Amino acid sequence: MFGFRLQTVADLSELGRDRLTAIEGGDAPSVYELERLADVYGLDSDLLWDDPIVIDSEHGAAALASLDEFRGLGDMTRAKLVRSARAAQDLVTLRKLLGLSVPALPKLAASNPLDEPFQQGASLAHALRTHLGLLLKPIDSMRDLIAIKLPGVAVLAANLGSDGPAGLGFADSTRGPAIVLNLRGKNENAAVRRFSLAHELCHLLADWNRVEPLASISGYLSESGLAQEQRANAFAVRFLCPESVVQGLHALRDEDALSVLMDEYKLPYRAARLYLRNEAKIQLPDVGPAMLPDPALEAQETLRAVADFPLDEVPYERRGPLAELAVRAWCRGKIGRDACARYLGVTAGSEIERVADFFDEELPAEELAS
Repeated sequence: MFGFRLQTVADLSELGRDRLTAIEGGDAPSVYELERLADVYGLDSDLLWDDPIVIDSEHGAAALASLDEFRGLGDMTRAKLVRSARAAQDLVTLRKLLGLSVPALPKLAASNPLDEPFQQGASLAHALRTHLGLLLKPIDSMRDLIAIKLPGVAVLAANLGSDGPAGLGFADSTRGPAIVLNLRGKNENAAVRRFSLAHELCHLLADWNRVEPLASISGYLSESGLAQEQRANAFAVRFLCPESVVQGLHALRDEDALSVLMDEYKLPYRAARLYLRNEAKIQLPDVGPAMLPDPALEAQETLRAVADFPLDEVPYERRGPLAELAVRAWCRGKIGRDACARYLGVTAGSEIERVADFFDEELPAEELAS
């Protein structure tokens, strides 16, 4: 389904090429081997017992595999996307296990389908700002706004490489809604990272019909995805900074107008330049000032419990909210140590106690007694 080469699956599963060839030839796989293969494909191991293996069209993995953007990526990047999709699914499983209710996404007035994509994005941005009571205020932190105002949206991190997509969005019966943010490449700049968060948020709000599964990858390789990306970009820039603010800047000096967008509303230069050109008729150079690190903005936009995570071997996508719920479930007797370790993406022999301590969870009685 994902089109991985045999050698890629052999490397990721650590089962070896010869063993995989034997399994493909009819040898019965062990339970361990099925679990390793399930990890590679982001599926429940129970599905791999079936012959033939059937992936329901409602499964988010099928939606991800169907994307032109996905098929155009290299094997390792695709494998990382699959891992991220599985992390989003595991987060939902843990929420249900702990009896946590997940607030639904807000239902906003639908934009006019006859409008241009940028008009649809602008309309949606205005509707969400109004719904959240933001008025014309700058958003101090997209990370915190989603956590507080839109807690039903899970934000996960991933290392998709400097050439990987900026972000992904997932939503189906077993995933999300969730945003996975690439911490590498342009997203290493906090201003770009908050733009990417807003971009993916638009995909969840505008492209998910609440019935069919959604998988979105930032960027497009086909004309079919062009309108969606244009709409998401228009939404992101206008959600971060309302149109009316920009339209009122036409009388300012160019550098002062730019300062409003970059210093007050924290837009990256490329987005600010296009926004000023389109809405205030201000022309700026294609290449702007170097994007210097902004320590204050970095502190506001760094995903919590990711960079300072206590156990280095835990993959990025399994840190943060997923790790917190995994150790909570373990410490409260909902799952065993082995299951907690699997959710963290490590072995049962790893020091997962450090993760529990990091999230201020008291260890299970049997762990304290040992």
